[in-house]
Amino acid sequence: MAIDFYNAGMNFYEAGKHKEAYEHLIQDDTNPKCAFALGVMYYNGEGIDRDFKKSTHYYTVAAEAGIVPAQVSAGFAYANAMGVPQNFEKAVRYLKPASEAGEASAKITLAEIYAMGEVDGTRAEASKLIREVLSFSNSEEAMDVYNKYELNRI
Repeated sequence: MAIDFYNAGMNFYEAGKHKEAYEHLIQDDTNPKCAFALGVMYYNGEGIDRDFKKSTHYYTVAAEAGIVPAQVSAGFAYANAMGVPQNFEKAVRYLKPASEAGEASAKITLAEIYAMGEVDGTRAEASKLIREVLSFSNSEEAMDVYNKYELNRI
């Protein structure tokens, strides 16, 4: 019987035993669920040294498999040069499907990239994304992007 490294790792993680969680998850680090958990652990420095380069690597592995929270995290990391060179094309690649899945934080980051004139997005698309977020929340971050880039003028 094969060991389910993800479930074993997550049981240790939830018990606050991060080092043991890491030891299990790392054994199946190509598994997208394990990769996402490892990304979180590296990002937060839980049971291991904090390492944005490694967190972004693991977020990207999970994002490529379609794990929406990983898409948000990978997109944010590439947009903000967290352990990797800033790359708006890669950021959009991961943020767009997460945004389409309804993730507010992905919409906000994607809107800011578009509002700055990066990649293929337009200010009109940025405004639309921010308005979508503001239609169901009072997000200060969304309002900041909305005001900073004067998206109300579109």
